[in-house]
Amino acid sequence: MKYAFIDSMGSLTYNNGIKIQAIMWKEGLESIGEEVTLVNLWENIDFSSFDAVVIFAMGANIYKLVNNLSRINKNIILAPIIDPDRSDKIYRFFFKYYGSTRFALSNHFHDMWTVRDKVKLWIVRSEQEKHYVNYCLGIPQTKIAKVPLNYRIPDTDNISDKESFCLHVSRLDAPNKNVHRLVEAAKKYGFKLKLAGHVFGEKEKKDVLNMIAGYSNIEYLGEVTDDRLLNLYRSAKVFALPSLREGVGMVALEAAVYGCEIVLTNIGAPKEYYEGMAILVNPKSVDEIGCGIMKALTKGFSQPKLKDFVRMHYNSKNCCRLLNDCIKDAIK
Repeated sequence: MKYAFIDSMGSLTYNNGIKIQAIMWKEGLESIGEEVTLVNLWENIDFSSFDAVVIFAMGANIYKLVNNLSRINKNIILAPIIDPDRSDKIYRFFFKYYGSTRFALSNHFHDMWTVRDKVKLWIVRSEQEKHYVNYCLGIPQTKIAKVPLNYRIPDTDNISDKESFCLHVSRLDAPNKNVHRLVEAAKKYGFKLKLAGHVFGEKEKKDVLNMIAGYSNIEYLGEVTDDRLLNLYRSAKVFALPSLREGVGMVALEAAVYGCEIVLTNIGAPKEYYEGMAILVNPKSVDEIGCGIMKALTKGFSQPKLKDFVRMHYNSKNCCRLLNDCIKDAIK
């Protein structure tokens, strides 16, 4: 199989989740012998030469992208990446009515609606995302394939003794990551918390530092190297991801592979990946977040069973073979 991958969002940062998902799939497919091109639209590309063109996310130019590509290559595969923060009924309204290509009233939701019949297969990461594609866009179940995301870090059996601290990794200034409530939980319950990840600018960095000022149990690490991140996964007893909106939560999967207990938002799709082996909390409750983390730190919860489960179900080879098979079946 020869694939073309297009990021319709034009990601601005190297650690953007859409870009990471595309690169993970590229590496996974190549490891099983397939060919993948990350398309640079500045270049002249013969799209007819590809067996399938995979488009990631619902970017602002999705209408022109799908409409024009469908004239060259009929095998368009879409990974919409819907992380909903509203009800399915509101999303259905957005998709069906919120815009008009006839009157050039563009909106990426309605643009997607108008080209939905030109997509050969929709690839989703969860049952929640599958429901939104099916109900909101009216796509039949037969044209939707659920392919869970795989973790992207190397396996290891060398798990050292865990240290009694909670780790969180994200874009720390993003409102949906809910870092301020996690910090408030650490202040109230006194557990040791380490924050790692990207912030958008100096102002956002100062905001994070001001938020934790005066609390010696909370440490801001900033962006860390891959090696440092793996060492943090190895040593942390708990990883917390109490997001207000999250599609999968890749960092939590990675932490689970390295033996961390997982404290996870009870909102949305991430919990689907754990089958009851993560402590679920209401992300709007500082007390639920704090009590969940304290429980995981003092009593544990599901490790090492969780580590083995994630390694079996969400490794790159299994997930990318499923991805490849689903696309092959769709374009026969």
